[in-house]
Amino acid sequence: MPDTQYSAAYHLGQYQPAVEAEIATLNSQDFTTRFWRKDATLWTQDAEAQQSIRSFMGWLDSPEVLTKAVSEIMDFVQEVKAGGFQHVVVMGMGGSTMAPIVFKRSFEQTGLPLSILDTTDPGTVAELEQSIPLEHTLFIVASKSGTTAEPLAFGDYFYDKVKAIKGDKAGENFVAITDPGSKFVTQATKEGYRHIFLNFSEVGGRFSALTYFGLVPAALYGIDISELLRGGVAMMQACGSLGPVGDNPGLQLGATMGVLAKQGRDKLTLITPESLSSLGLWLEQLLAESTGKEGKGILPVAGEPLGRPDEYGTDRVFVYVGYQNEADQANIDKLTALKQAGHPVVIIRLYSALELGSEFYRWEIGTAVAGIVLAINPFDQPNVQAAKTATDKLMKEVTEKGQLPDPGQPAADQDGVRYYGDVNGADAAGVLHAFFAQAQPGNFMTLQAYLHENDSLNKSLAEFRQLVQDKLRIATTSGYGPRFLHSTGQYHKGGPNVGLFVQFTADHPQDLPLPGRTYTFGTFENAQAQGDLQALRDNDRRALHIHLGPNPEHGLQTVLTALKTALAQLG
Repeated sequence: MPDTQYSAAYHLGQYQPAVEAEIATLNSQDFTTRFWRKDATLWTQDAEAQQSIRSFMGWLDSPEVLTKAVSEIMDFVQEVKAGGFQHVVVMGMGGSTMAPIVFKRSFEQTGLPLSILDTTDPGTVAELEQSIPLEHTLFIVASKSGTTAEPLAFGDYFYDKVKAIKGDKAGENFVAITDPGSKFVTQATKEGYRHIFLNFSEVGGRFSALTYFGLVPAALYGIDISELLRGGVAMMQACGSLGPVGDNPGLQLGATMGVLAKQGRDKLTLITPESLSSLGLWLEQLLAESTGKEGKGILPVAGEPLGRPDEYGTDRVFVYVGYQNEADQANIDKLTALKQAGHPVVIIRLYSALELGSEFYRWEIGTAVAGIVLAINPFDQPNVQAAKTATDKLMKEVTEKGQLPDPGQPAADQDGVRYYGDVNGADAAGVLHAFFAQAQPGNFMTLQAYLHENDSLNKSLAEFRQLVQDKLRIATTSGYGPRFLHSTGQYHKGGPNVGLFVQFTADHPQDLPLPGRTYTFGTFENAQAQGDLQALRDNDRRALHIHLGPNPEHGLQTVLTALKTALAQLG
């Protein structure tokens, strides 16, 4: 594939000279040679941090390394089909599920049907269980560390269900993807898992799309993984793996993101056609978890409909990723207007979904380069542990006392919905008014929904975002918990303290027990929400917790009614 295939259109206006200067500076410092030698001094002069960086750069040659594993993966696919399996479920969190989600939603299924479980919400787990033929379903338990609580819980739950049907042969329905030496290898071996794919310890989860974590589900779904990897290898070469190049797509993207962020354009607003909308989930984790630390960061904004130029502040950069053969004229026209108004705009077009292999790699390089420009380590996630630690503490209390601690007195309790926060108001609208009155230019709002995802809730959350964006002119994001904890959660606690966080929880009238544990899926999800809220407040973030009660769809509608009143009262 020629390098020109990977060119993107950069419309940077007044920022163009600064970006060009940054690229020239990096090239004058022998960037390409040092980058491919994994020279950690590009990022930091701290010896300990340098060792950390070097130990997580195995993703650089993953397309080439995994090309040699294609035959192994395809033999496994044939074995699964010959075994009579009718469905595949990938169970994991963060980097182990984001790429499979993109693959499922961006390609037509030509192999086995694929489902992805990355939430502890009991309603979602129950819905999945009822929709699949348990005896003929292959369950992939994906966990890099082998200690991540959620995928281990998923695996235990469904192993128990399959064992009730197949007895000692239950392991035939299970596959592990994990790092060498993880404790999970011992468990999977003991339980007779059909296959254990050992990934690479030097590849972080969010950089693992083109490893076993992404490729095994993709191959089972019927995607040509050889072609995906071929695109990744070609992008490697375009980015200098064989030596310095004149036009490095990853360097261009990374320098652009880093320079714009340093100049206040730190809200990367991703626009795609509907056919590529899931790419936002993957990019959210890659960018937010890699850059959101030390009070710095690039906030990925996905799923926000494009508006007029005057609806945005000076904190935005707009990136469009679409297809050459798909006009998507409405978005392109709006991007043209944004460009003409002085907003920086980047347009990337793919020829087909198979080019996601090269696109994943472009963004991985770009994110690593942005880390250089921002002077942060893009491969660690120092604040992710905060929510995990708080959750673990709460689960210990559940084990000892049988329930979670009381959340305290609500600031408002109206129409069956309770509002908890550090703001006061006479009623729901008053609390929401006081909360959003704190918003300032350059802030953002994020909705954290610890709920059972469905179309009705998606529509209501989108309306909530639109109302806030229209009135306050700030960026808005939204994510379902606990998924986002392994994604944008790092940015929420470690990035700039300019966020307004609205957390939604609900009752669990139909809960599910967890085998070998004293608590349920619902309690686990509630503990994760409470732990995350505590971590936000420990980092002095502005957070409002809204408990929607037993009917979250109805509860959210009452919140929207109160929100409209609250926003109307703002100047």
